[in-house]
Amino acid sequence: MKVKNLDGFKKEPIISVIVPVYNSESYLKDCLDSIIEQTYENLEIILIDDGSIDDSLSIIQMYAKNDSRIMYDSIKNSGPGFARNKGLDKFTGDFVFFVDADDVLCKDLFELLIKNVSSPSDVAMCKFSKDMKYFGNGDKQIVYQSGSFTDNVKQMYSPGFSSSGPSAKLYGRDIFSTLRFPNIAMYEDAAISLQVLSLAKNVTFFDYIGYYYRFNPESITNTKVSERNFCIFKKTEIVLDFIKKEHPEATQLAYTICLNDNEYVMMESTRIKTDMSKKLFNALFIQNKELVKNLGLRKMLYLNKTALYFLLKMMSKVYYNDYLRMTFKKILGV
Repeated sequence: MKVKNLDGFKKEPIISVIVPVYNSESYLKDCLDSIIEQTYENLEIILIDDGSIDDSLSIIQMYAKNDSRIMYDSIKNSGPGFARNKGLDKFTGDFVFFVDADDVLCKDLFELLIKNVSSPSDVAMCKFSKDMKYFGNGDKQIVYQSGSFTDNVKQMYSPGFSSSGPSAKLYGRDIFSTLRFPNIAMYEDAAISLQVLSLAKNVTFFDYIGYYYRFNPESITNTKVSERNFCIFKKTEIVLDFIKKEHPEATQLAYTICLNDNEYVMMESTRIKTDMSKKLFNALFIQNKELVKNLGLRKMLYLNKTALYFLLKMMSKVYYNDYLRMTFKKILGV
């Protein structure tokens, strides 16, 4: 299919799709099929095998052999941020779209997003779901477009949208002309999510669940608590340093976002009792007591650590229900 020429581009724009792959053999074919079968066909597909020890690389090689749009590289295991940066160093397209190797896209997602960008500094994003029964829902209409930095952040963190993660977003090439994911083992995506919006000229949000985020218990973010999880403190430092320097008007909002991120990790740490998970919970509780000081009644949650632990433990049992997760987001504000 073809789309009309976009302002600022002399030809049909190329979307560079970057997929970091690590031990994803169970779901990788579904993911790649959803990319190569997009109704918008002008794609550059960059697969970065992040030192997989399963059959992922063989699957990548098979797909690359059968589709000339696919290029791949294999690196030693370095984490998703490093793998995405490797893809960013290679891409030549006009827009960039990141996909996790166990996720799936609606076939018309790129067609919808590319029609609504006109600048190499634009960002367009759809909604996502962790429940396949909602996949493809939505009227595909614009629900919000190009407000102030603070308003764009609030919209990105509103129910349904992928807030801190890079997925479900189409980025103009200029966004990543110099920006890269930080060299931390986890939460590297959340570390730069606000920087992306600061660099964007126009930001467009669509009412369309075009991205299925598969809950994979084997993924790095869903395995048991380890030293890697302590990277969240570096992530918070990066976010707050950026906000204080570039957008001090959004400081309170950034505190709320970091608090929410911390509480999510605290919730995950209640799933299993280990010395490491207890250490992480306690450290985040201490940091959150500082973050919450100027956030009204929410500081009441931090009067009793034991009570908060059991509250978050209960939440962990229902959090992956889409409706309840969206309700929590509404209550928390972002």
